[in-house]
Amino acid sequence: MIKPILNLTVSSLMAMSTISVTPFSEPARDDDFKIFLDNQSYVANIFSLQSTRLTQGHSQYEIWAGSYWPIHQGLLGQRYADPDFPKSKDYLTNYNDYLLRPSELLVIAGSINRLSPAEKYDLLVGDSNWTLTKAMWARGQKTLQQYGYVPTWTGICHGWSAAAHMGVKAPRQSVVVTDVTGHYTIEFYKQDIKALMSYLWAESSTDSIQAGNRCRQDVVLKDQYQRPMDVSCLDSNPMSWHLGVTNRIGMYQKSFVMDSTTGSEVWNFAVKGYDYSYFNPRTFETTHSLKAALEPVENMTADKFKNYRSPRTKYIVGVVMDAFIPSLVTPAVNEGRNDRTKSYNFVYDLELDESYNIIGGEWHSHARPDFIWSYGATGRAMTTEDLALSESWDLDNRLPDSYAARAIEASQKGKVLSRIAEALLNESVNE
Repeated sequence: MIKPILNLTVSSLMAMSTISVTPFSEPARDDDFKIFLDNQSYVANIFSLQSTRLTQGHSQYEIWAGSYWPIHQGLLGQRYADPDFPKSKDYLTNYNDYLLRPSELLVIAGSINRLSPAEKYDLLVGDSNWTLTKAMWARGQKTLQQYGYVPTWTGICHGWSAAAHMGVKAPRQSVVVTDVTGHYTIEFYKQDIKALMSYLWAESSTDSIQAGNRCRQDVVLKDQYQRPMDVSCLDSNPMSWHLGVTNRIGMYQKSFVMDSTTGSEVWNFAVKGYDYSYFNPRTFETTHSLKAALEPVENMTADKFKNYRSPRTKYIVGVVMDAFIPSLVTPAVNEGRNDRTKSYNFVYDLELDESYNIIGGEWHSHARPDFIWSYGATGRAMTTEDLALSESWDLDNRLPDSYAARAIEASQKGKVLSRIAEALLNESVNE
């Protein structure tokens, strides 16, 4: 049994705070799983989910292991292949090392393979000002000036998870190309290509669709049953989560992204798949039998969430779900397998109406998704500079002048060309 963090009653907490409290367990208006289904049909009946074998499922796409390219290590300015790079948790330590060993010095010394993904990109396009690289480190400078430190959790996990769940393939091999001047041969490692694709989707993607709200509180006030008092910190409703997973992933084999943590931090992960069983919410006995787990609401005399149950609730069923996500890895030249996986265990109950349709629910586990999001089916990451390019790039030849010019224009906006990032990826996949 989970012990309450605060030994206070619901009424006393409400008296202490002006935060908004929701009375029922039904999803809020902005927590609608149907937004992920592109107007396609869905299943919301608990028995229909069982009979159509949607108790487990997985995405049709390869959801690859990757990095969130943390800001405190320079984002794509991180020299992960350089054994002399400190890789400190302190931004200034990493930034000072970059300043003491400028990009030009590594190139002159013939250490191109030690350059960061951003530095390789700048060298490729002939940018002597190292515009993209400077933009990477400037993000940390801005954060440092604003907050006095650079949190270690901030980065572009939203870009990595976006690229992976939208079907961007994982690179298979390193790619060797010639820069725009014809002077340098540059090897882009698999992690370099992953970094560029992740950053492309982080900074140049289309508008996202979202269900649920982000909780921005560092300390979340809860009642004696560990239920957040503030509506924005209730996280994705179990109904929205369950029907989003079973329909989008189980029925249509499409992934989406979840913020895997409660509270103010955001850790985005693409969901690869899921598998769930049941428990009886009155006895808490686990079972694979839906009928054994189903409990009429009138039998739930000791239900700790009874004051929040929807008036339409006739039955309650407990769910234990394993959600599978790609592993978070530290960038390395020899990065290992792309299919490394981690799992989250979510425990919750679902409220059912008289026809056994899911109408709401409550979380039992501390682990739960804060919010879930994705892009429309036609979503793509690209820049306005990409639209100005008509010629193709044969990677056996040096980068075209037109690509270099547009790339530098995009770098000045803190973006990378999709034409370059995708060309590198396609070559890596096809080798």
